[in-house]
Amino acid sequence: MSESQEINVVAIHYPKPDKVQEFRALVLRVKNTFANHPGKLHHHAFGTKTGEEIVVIERFKDQASLDQILATEEFKEIAELVLALVRQPPTLINGAPLPGFEAYGNEKGVAEFLVDSHWV
Repeated sequence: MSESQEINVVAIHYPKPDKVQEFRALVLRVKNTFANHPGKLHHHAFGTKTGEEIVVIERFKDQASLDQILATEEFKEIAELVLALVRQPPTLINGAPLPGFEAYGNEKGVAEFLVDSHWV
């Protein structure tokens, strides 16, 4: 994966049962804080059917865009707050799009997902 290549990140989080709402609030804080950050292309989150995990999917223009967010004091502060809310560290998966999926999305370049038979 080259440094200038688009990067996708999937993070599966495991909040403590009594901390789910607090954890969701932090996920929303990350979304709102970095929504207009240069190089951040998409942010999507959902809870699993069991309610035991929260999955966050993000897409960045390149690794440098992701690294800039990770280096901010705001992100570091949020990461510290998360530690008290989870049962275990997240499962992190990242990588470049497969050939043919590089610039998926609608005419505005915004990624869309099929959720309950509706594009969001």
